[in-house]
Amino acid sequence: MKQVRGLGSRIREVAQDARIGGGLVAKLKKGGSQSGLGGGSSIGSGSAVEDEDTSMGGAAAVGDDGGGGEDTTVGGVEEELAAGDNNIGAMLKHRMHEIGTGIKTATDAVTEGAGNVVSKLAIVKTCDSTSAKDQEEEGDGKDETTEEGTNDENKKFRMPPDDVLQKMIDIGKQKIKGVSIQDYYEVAWSEGNNCDKEPLYGPFLTSCGKNDIKVNEWESQEGGYTGEWCGEQYTQQRIVTFNFMKQTIGQTLVSVQHTQRCRLVDNDRCIVHMTLDVNGFPYADCFVVEVRHVASRVGENDILVEVGLIVRFLKSCMFESKIRTNTTAETTKLQMDLLALTAEGCKPYAKEIAGDEEGDDDDVGEKPEESKDIICDLPLIRFLITLGAKIFLWPFIKLDLFDPFPPSTVDEALTSVRRRVALLEKISCDRVTDEQKDRVAKEMKAIQASLKNIEAIASASNEDRSKG
Repeated sequence: MKQVRGLGSRIREVAQDARIGGGLVAKLKKGGSQSGLGGGSSIGSGSAVEDEDTSMGGAAAVGDDGGGGEDTTVGGVEEELAAGDNNIGAMLKHRMHEIGTGIKTATDAVTEGAGNVVSKLAIVKTCDSTSAKDQEEEGDGKDETTEEGTNDENKKFRMPPDDVLQKMIDIGKQKIKGVSIQDYYEVAWSEGNNCDKEPLYGPFLTSCGKNDIKVNEWESQEGGYTGEWCGEQYTQQRIVTFNFMKQTIGQTLVSVQHTQRCRLVDNDRCIVHMTLDVNGFPYADCFVVEVRHVASRVGENDILVEVGLIVRFLKSCMFESKIRTNTTAETTKLQMDLLALTAEGCKPYAKEIAGDEEGDDDDVGEKPEESKDIICDLPLIRFLITLGAKIFLWPFIKLDLFDPFPPSTVDEALTSVRRRVALLEKISCDRVTDEQKDRVAKEMKAIQASLKNIEAIASASNEDRSKG
């Protein structure tokens, strides 16, 4: 930038020199025009100064007049003018060369400076990114070293998802806080055997209206037990039987057998899988119900109980869809009631933990409750659909569509008319006051009488035709 400013100064100096040269030329011209005796006419209005040939002519004219001193004076003026012009040209040429050199130097300097600036910016950017990366790595290392112990302490323990449960319908889940897996098992499934807990499963079935309930004790054997459907190994097995009256075509006695298998995985998970075999109503031998309760430890003190269900068909059945829908709904309600009772029974054994986290994502309500809300809204949905169809569709529907085969005889036509008249009488009586009902009844009697007359006329006409 300094070189550019210097170039501007040089240009201003050249302009000043040009102005000086211009002034000198003007002075020389003025002096030449005033030097000769009578030179104004001999020189020819000063044109000899501008043109060499004209000047020579002017000089000869003066000689012819006999003015030799005057010729010497004019020649000196011409020499001074020529010398002045040469000096100014040389000066201007030198200055222009300096200006060109200066412009090239300044351009090179500007280009070099711009390149240096770009290079410096690139270096600065690289340094900044390297510094930021170093700081980030330093910060990460600091976080790992300072907060490693805290993260390890606060990180919640979670068991991996149960593979068999993923193949079933998730019908609900419940988080129980402050309870161990052992306490959960003893409350929900032990029936008070080998522990200080009260029985739960038998009393629950009694509260559901089941009869002849028998909950056998858990049995174990060498090699354990294998699930028929899931193929997993379990350490315990028991049989639960009961019956109840079911409303089908009439009252039917339904007998149920639960084959329950259980497995505890340390103090981290408790799995109870039950196969429900039902007998006593049509198509009961076509299917069984698989239900699975999986309680998994969450963190150090809480458990999450998940329940899955699947209706497994043993052979084909024409009512498979209806059986699956009804059985799933009935079993879901029963299992969710059992889960709620289990959560309530675990509360006395829950441990109070300081700083317990609230609003955990796993603390979800029962999904079947949402389904119940949707089912309860179905009548409203049906009403809205019916109302919308009546308002927007019914006016555009032709009644002929509902009576595609019109009557072909008088008797058929009279039967159709009497049916519609009866409907008209019913609707009219429902829409009018008591005083007006009498008038409606009289009109209806008149219509009936007219129909009878038409029927008599048609019968007489048929008889005449048959005789003719």
